[in-house]
Amino acid sequence: MLVGVISDTHDDYKAIYKFGEIARRVGVSAVIHAGDWTSPFSMLKMRRALGREIPVYTVFGNNDGDRYNFAKRAADSQVDILGEAGVVELDGVKIGVYHGTSEILVEAMAKSGLFDVVIYGHTHKIDIRRVDGVLVVNPGEACGCASERKTAALLNVEKMDVEIIDL
Repeated sequence: MLVGVISDTHDDYKAIYKFGEIARRVGVSAVIHAGDWTSPFSMLKMRRALGREIPVYTVFGNNDGDRYNFAKRAADSQVDILGEAGVVELDGVKIGVYHGTSEILVEAMAKSGLFDVVIYGHTHKIDIRRVDGVLVVNPGEACGCASERKTAALLNVEKMDVEIIDL
């Protein structure tokens, strides 16, 4: 199973549409967004980009302030909001998702023994590593705000490997 991983879109609709195009082309089965959509309307754009058949899971980021409208748009867009942090199980692989505002919490999730994979964002920096056998993934930033490189990732849950893609 191939999972699309994206974070820190910050309303960059061109990056969202590009990600959707790539995700459909390579055949992702699900998408995980690690927060900082910024506007709730970005979820509608993601849904348009992906179509209705690909499930989308997300957590809140520190720039996702209008939670009432996020809840409404998520319902309209069939996006599953996991809250501040959450878990998604795909093909028997437990994936912990958190925006990443606290580095110590990212490390604690990786060392907890609860997850096979931990996905986070927030830093706008690509991070792919293993902590006590747990795959830790930060896909970088879809918006290119900090690095001027727009990235996302493809997670193969059978092989437990990650490929960074440029948007």
